[in-house]
Amino acid sequence: MVVRLIFAFCLLAASTRSACGFESLDAELLAKRLDAVLEDHPTAQRTTVTLKVVDLESGETLYDRGGNRLQVPASNLKIYTSACALDAFGPDHRFQTIVRADGPIDNGVLRGNLKLIGGGDAMLTSKDLRELAKRVVRELGIRQIVGEVVVDNSRYAPRLKGPGWMWDDEPSYYNMSVTPLMVDFNVLTVKLTPDAEGFVYAKLDPPSSSPELVSVGADGATGNALATRRPFTEPIEYRGDRKLDKPTDLKLTMHDPGPWVAGMFSQMLADEGVNFSPSPRKPSANPSDKTPAREIVYEGPTLAETLKHFNHVSENAVGEVLSHEISLARGVERPDWPAGAKAISAWLIETAKLEPGSFRYVDGSGLSRYNLISADSAVRLLQYLKQSDDFEPFFQSLPTSEVTLDAPALAGARDQSKTPRVSAKGGSMSSVSTMSGYLRTLDGRLLAFSLLANGFIGNNEPVFDLRQQVWRELVRYQP
Repeated sequence: MVVRLIFAFCLLAASTRSACGFESLDAELLAKRLDAVLEDHPTAQRTTVTLKVVDLESGETLYDRGGNRLQVPASNLKIYTSACALDAFGPDHRFQTIVRADGPIDNGVLRGNLKLIGGGDAMLTSKDLRELAKRVVRELGIRQIVGEVVVDNSRYAPRLKGPGWMWDDEPSYYNMSVTPLMVDFNVLTVKLTPDAEGFVYAKLDPPSSSPELVSVGADGATGNALATRRPFTEPIEYRGDRKLDKPTDLKLTMHDPGPWVAGMFSQMLADEGVNFSPSPRKPSANPSDKTPAREIVYEGPTLAETLKHFNHVSENAVGEVLSHEISLARGVERPDWPAGAKAISAWLIETAKLEPGSFRYVDGSGLSRYNLISADSAVRLLQYLKQSDDFEPFFQSLPTSEVTLDAPALAGARDQSKTPRVSAKGGSMSSVSTMSGYLRTLDGRLLAFSLLANGFIGNNEPVFDLRQQVWRELVRYQP
């Protein structure tokens, strides 16, 4: 009896072009269902929502609702940066950081400065920096420095913030200053620790002589704690509405990270037994008499590994460094943000074949509200990547999301190894929620889509619900 019921259900499903276990949708029916979702969902009533979907196997456009309209992308812009970086450098490329002894080393004494030279490795951490300090002692044999640690950030132009970055995002961790030498994404950790009397001590972790921290204790009955770092454009502080009763970590950015990194590396060298003494004033040596500089080269992770972090964590620092490095690779010396934007925009039009005017690229991460993309330009880029040699590392760099389906639909998938899944990069900021990437249908086909929502009030949970409803329709597509 059960077998007969299942057989009868499958016959009924076949009449509506369905596979046993789930209702399939051809292009015409899919478009009608998507129209209904976007017209009836409460979010779409007051929000500008655009959607474009392409079948990557046939090249057919399955749906296009406002695909040419420009929208603020937020971090969705990171796929544009990722694509160009892969083309410029290849997935196995590693960016370097150099430690150079600018002076002779005699019996363990460096007479000159120890220079940290940034080379565009946005993934360098304080842990990596500590390992570099160990290598200075182990490989260069330095035990004393008659000079100081200096940071060379001359690779990029000195402007540290991108166009359109908002003043009220400072000093949030995602609004870091961008330099060719990045450590911990140029975000420092301040540890606040209260004592029994309510006084709050502030210190940097890892320790550094810069920036200066000022700790202020209990403030009357409220016991407010204040931690301020200097120098900065305005006070950066922690204020509690009640007495701080347990250790608290703050993640803060700084205006100029160079002195912070130099102070941190100096302390790490001191921990390895290196002593410092001031360099005596003396006339400059004849350049022909200089001893060749000795240096240590640290290679960061591969670009493929970097992009995985970039897109999964949505790390803004990576995108901004990559945009500068891409313009360097195009022959620009000491690039600024406009140089990176120009180089990447040219690649998107000339190589990826995006239409001029279908996007505006300003920074590498999407933090600037000056950035604009269209669903059409995003899908065109995804189509280009699917046919390129860089598709696999790009695809692997994308975060994955599950489509919430009922059990019968999942059971009806023809290829159980191709469970419906979305591999896509999202973007969020106030009134913006976007996502572009790839979706695999229940029938195993790969679709490219871009769903952009701008102009809503409140949180983005309703947009997430709309997104799931769209996905539930897309996975049922079957030509």
